[in-house]
Formats: sequence, structure tokens, C-alpha cells
Amino acid sequence: MTKEIRIIPLTDMPAFVGALMQGRKVLAPTRNDDGLCVFAWLSAPEQADWTCGIPRVPPKQALLPRTEVFFRYHREKGKETVSPPPPPEPQAVLGLHPCDVQAVKVLDAVFSAEPSPDQPYLERRAVTTLIGRGFSEDEPLVFCRELGIDPMDNRDCDAFLVPLAANRMALEILTDKGAALKPAYERFPPAGAEDRAAIAEARKLSQARSTPPLDMAAIQRNLETIFNSDLWNRIHEPCVGCGACAFLCPTCHCFDIQEETRGLDGARVRVWDTCQFDLFTRHASGHNPRTSQKERSRQRIMHKFSYGVDRFHIPFCVGCGRCIAACPAHNDVRQILKEIQDLAKAEKP
Repeated sequence: MTKEIRIIPLTDMPAFVGALMQGRKVLAPTRNDDGLCVFAWLSAPEQADWTCGIPRVPPKQALLPRTEVFFRYHREKGKETVSPPPPPEPQAVLGLHPCDVQAVKVLDAVFSAEPSPDQPYLERRAVTTLIGRGFSEDEPLVFCRELGIDPMDNRDCDAFLVPLAANRMALEILTDKGAALKPAYERFPPAGAEDRAAIAEARKLSQARSTPPLDMAAIQRNLETIFNSDLWNRIHEPCVGCGACAFLCPTCHCFDIQEETRGLDGARVRVWDTCQFDLFTRHASGHNPRTSQKERSRQRIMHKFSYGVDRFHIPFCVGCGRCIAACPAHNDVRQILKEIQDLAKAEKP
């Protein structure tokens, strides 16, 4: 439920962002040295870039850092001293496309699952405020609508920015976490009836552009019937196993645990990993149950559209299109899903 709405001119967004940065870290869309849009931690409010669409680098690093120290230890004369990391700092993720918000929902489901909820993730999630952003135009590689995600949908956000005419943003406050940002937004005027009507119209226009959603239940059923299909040969043959699809995916969450030691000091560290790498499933004996890129490519699709759906009842893909944009072999998950549907029909006896 919307608690209140404030109107922020784009020229005043640095003031709003600067106020957000008081007492918390802020992750937001920025442009790197190559001009590419990425989610990055702000050191100055002016770094937030409101011309970005969906940034190439996703926001999952706010909740699942690329490298995370679980604890440090020191060994000396037969005893060990273990030091936990400091507690996570309050943080806000700003400018999330609705598909990235739904990606957080996937991560929440995975890392809160019993019987072993992930405490470092949950502690970080508890101090994180999600500020989504609506988009009035669809990017060519984004297919979130086919997964039931509208680019103006404010579901599961703490606050949400709606673009308005005359270079303005409407800030919708949706939860208690969002309301806690009041020191950052209270200087801006409340939305009047005309602006509220404009917000409603923007959502109406977005919903009018909706496309028929993918039949995820049918895709899951079809995947169960084509595990040994030649389709996987066609998918994996151009794949170079670079892992870009996984590292840029907002829902991929595979990780490795490593021990880093130097002398008598050490640390246990979690780092991002991917099922697309040969080492991911290689046993200490040298045996690897996924002997080629074929098995690894199949695992990626099965995990996103079958295994994850079966366990958590949500697809592990949100249609952001990052994997399509980054793949050097031009693999397109949209085409793969179409082939799965068509092949399952063709291979039925």
C-alpha cells in the first residue's frame, strides 16, 4: 500500500541521493570509465545516472558480495583465535528495474530456505532498502513482460520512482523501510491530484503493452522430457564457457568457499562461482559428473526453468536480457525457450 508520494525534479535528485547517503551506503546505476551502465557503490550523489536503462552489472552484489569474509583466524601455539566480520552497514539499492526487484525475491527464497538459512545474507538483507524505478519504454533485449513482470510494477519495493513529464520523478513510499527515508525526501512536495492521475495513467499505458506470458508450467514439463535431447548439443556448441551469463545474471547465486592463509593468519571467504565452469563440479578425485559444456549448459537452463520452479515455485529468470547482451557466442535464452517448447511437441511419440 502506498503510504505517500513526493515529487522530485531530476535537477534535485543529487540532493535526494546525497541525503540517502547520510548514514547508509547506496548502490545505484552509474557509468564506468567505458561509458557502460553498471550498478556501483556511490562515493558522490552526482554519480547516479538517470539515463541508464537496465545496467549491465546487476545489483546482487549488495546482498551477495563478489567476495565475502565469513571470519578471520589466527593460529599460535596450538590455539586459534576466530574473529567474525563487523555487522553489515545499512544500505539502499536505488533505481532497480522491476525485474531486478523480482530477482531479489529469488535470492530471498534461496538464502532463507530451511533447514539452513544463510545468516550473512539475511543479516545484510535486513538492513537493505530497495528503491525501484519504473520504465516507460521497453529495451529491445528485455523480455520481463513475458515472465509477468511489468516495468512499472512497484511490487516488493520499499519505495519506487515513477518518471513523470517535465523531468520529474514521483517517489512512492510503500513500506516502513521506505518511510524511514523521510529525512531524505521530506523537503519535496507531496503529489497532487494531477500527478497522481499521471502515475495511474503511466501504469495503465504500461499494462496495455503487456505481451502474453510464457507458459512456465509447460516449459517445466517439457524440460523433464528432453533431458537427453540433441537440443543441448546445439545450445552448447557455440558456448565458450566464459561464465558471463552467470556473473551478470541477477539471480545466479552459485558460490565457492575458499581458505586464504598467510603465515599464521587466515580467512574463510565466499566468492562467486558458476556451474558453467569445469572446476565447479570437479571432485577432489578428478572425476567430474559434468564432463563437457553440454552438461553445464543444460544445467543452467534446467536450474532456472525446472529445478528452481519445482522447489521455490518461481522461475530463476526475470527477463532482464543481460545474458543475451553479454554472450560472445550470441546464445539467446528467448530462442532457447522457444526451441524447448517446439522440440517437446516434435518429440512426443
